[in-house]
Amino acid sequence: MVTWGVTGERVGRDSSEALDWDGQTVDPTALVRQLHSREATDGGGVPQHVDDCYRGTVTELALPAVDATVTRIDTDTDIGTVDSPTTLQAGTYLLTMQARASGSGGESPLGVVDDVRIHVRFDGPASLHSAGVTTVLAFRESTCVTVGFVWETNAERPHLQVPATPAGLATAITHLSGAHHTMQPSRSHPELRGHPPVVTTGETTRVPEPVRADRPETGIALRVPECEAELLVSAPLAYYLGAEVVVESRDSTLLTADGTSVRLSFDAWPSLQDGVAALLRKVFYLDCQVRRIDPAESGTRISSALSLDPDTVRSLSPAGRLERYVDVSDEAVNSILPEWPLSTYVSPAPERVRCLPFLLDRLSLIYLPDSSRLDRGELLDRTLSDSYLSRGSAERPPVIEPNLREGQLHAWLAPGTPIDACKTPPEAYVNRYRSQTRDSDDQRVTVVLNDEEMADEHTEVTEIYRAADLPMDVQVSELLSVEELAGVFRQPTEFVHFIGHCDDGGLRCPDGNLALASLSEVRTQTFFLNACGSYGEGLDLVGQGAVAGAVTLTDVLDKHAALVGTAFARLLSNGFSIQRALELARRRIIMCKDYAVVGDGTYSIVPSPAEPAVVWLSEGETGFDVQCTVVAPERPGESYRLPFDDSAALNGEQTSHSLGAAELADALGQTSMPVVYDGELHWSDDLAARLRTDF
Repeated sequence: MVTWGVTGERVGRDSSEALDWDGQTVDPTALVRQLHSREATDGGGVPQHVDDCYRGTVTELALPAVDATVTRIDTDTDIGTVDSPTTLQAGTYLLTMQARASGSGGESPLGVVDDVRIHVRFDGPASLHSAGVTTVLAFRESTCVTVGFVWETNAERPHLQVPATPAGLATAITHLSGAHHTMQPSRSHPELRGHPPVVTTGETTRVPEPVRADRPETGIALRVPECEAELLVSAPLAYYLGAEVVVESRDSTLLTADGTSVRLSFDAWPSLQDGVAALLRKVFYLDCQVRRIDPAESGTRISSALSLDPDTVRSLSPAGRLERYVDVSDEAVNSILPEWPLSTYVSPAPERVRCLPFLLDRLSLIYLPDSSRLDRGELLDRTLSDSYLSRGSAERPPVIEPNLREGQLHAWLAPGTPIDACKTPPEAYVNRYRSQTRDSDDQRVTVVLNDEEMADEHTEVTEIYRAADLPMDVQVSELLSVEELAGVFRQPTEFVHFIGHCDDGGLRCPDGNLALASLSEVRTQTFFLNACGSYGEGLDLVGQGAVAGAVTLTDVLDKHAALVGTAFARLLSNGFSIQRALELARRRIIMCKDYAVVGDGTYSIVPSPAEPAVVWLSEGETGFDVQCTVVAPERPGESYRLPFDDSAALNGEQTSHSLGAAELADALGQTSMPVVYDGELHWSDDLAARLRTDF
């Protein structure tokens, strides 16, 4: 079964089965069920090749995407992209749009999530308007329409090959923006950005015709010196703008837009990193404000602080819109910008072009790595007394402290072992690509206890995974041999939670140690190796095929490991990404720097929660000061309803409230989300009960 992941509001229609675009996945047959007297056809009514086609009558048809492109085919007139209410006169029309489809196992940028192109042929008069991230096609009376689908699977996704040179890097960046389903402001919403084509390197340049055809003609160009570092950090801006990237013999990077006054010269390296990041954040945020996606996105900040008219801005070309945004005061925008979800620190090398599609899919900012070496004292690396139980004996690897820039989460695609950033080998992105293409009908979580003294954590995390009602089996194993544990990692498994010991020989088993580097194949997607010094073993798992996981950098106390393990289990099973779940879970212990993430930390084993927020709570003069932050690194540009008001908050945005104890307890009791109170991690329903007792 294939489903569409769509968010928005309920829209009514004449069908007996109303569709609910409230953030749940929607069976594609639901679209077809809107057609009365429907029948399958051979696609003859649609002047495009289609994989499936249906004909029927409707007075209203809801489609799971926005920014439809409309052509009047009886007069061969291109009406263009429609992103505002539009009336179509009598005539024969073809409506085309792109939507994301997800398999029954969940959502992902590749494999499980494919794209579907939808063609609708109809006769006017008719009208089009948006409702959430849905386009509604309406008629004055029951009208015959033909709906065709073109499925784009991973096997059919074109691959782009370029030489490992600055010119090849520029060619790749230029064509990756073809993944946008529209160049209107609504491309700021993740549903309207597809996954960029995969890039490989070779001696020649090969750009498949579909990739060339999809590349938007925006009139925007980014002229960059012949330097891999400058090209890499400029890639997210060029990708989002749909800019042509040109390598020239020049001292600084220049942004131009045809037919406008835009001629923006960025400061020379290394200030370029801050300049391109600042402009991307500004343009992206303003697009979020003027788009017509969520009715709750009122845009009041635009009229009051930024002097932008949304209707006027939406009517401009991409180049004209960029010109208008550049004129907006940086100071006015910077004061209200949300925190950016993700930044990645990339060591410059031409072959890094192969990682770009995955970084740009997450719309990560890109910086060059900069760090300093930390000594043991700075990490509070105290010697553990023999009187404490720990999970093995491990030497901490040399650790560096990255110079972190803008971003909620940070990934380290560079040499060294960072703290407060996810160590991401390039293989992690390839593994994510491959893992999402497999059959997802038989998913499982496996909990492994390989030391009976740690049974408390084992029992509690098993109960958490089972209580979460995950769309997968939860399997429990104890005291596995080397071969049995190897078998766990070889079988298709969504997540493995290992509880036990680790030392230089690998994960400890009753009959010896399992060195994960010895495995010829790993089909486990994600993991938590809650054992002493499991960092190296975790990197080996990613190197052998896993996507991401939580590890430890040195010896950890049993009690601390159990606290982190149980908190991590609950966060992960509630839809938080691997990295965000661990960052919150390790707040439960003082030695929080002992835990780290390896691989692609933005990955989550279940879809993000409807309210992927974290509440920060402190006592104020008259009650409680409440700050709520949305954290979903895999969906930049998404907006969410928060539990303390009815407005929409963008991913990364923080809202502040003041509530009395009773009001706060009621609000927390009606939801399920992590709360940081007095510096410690709690769960909202647990804390609500405590507040009712204490206050």
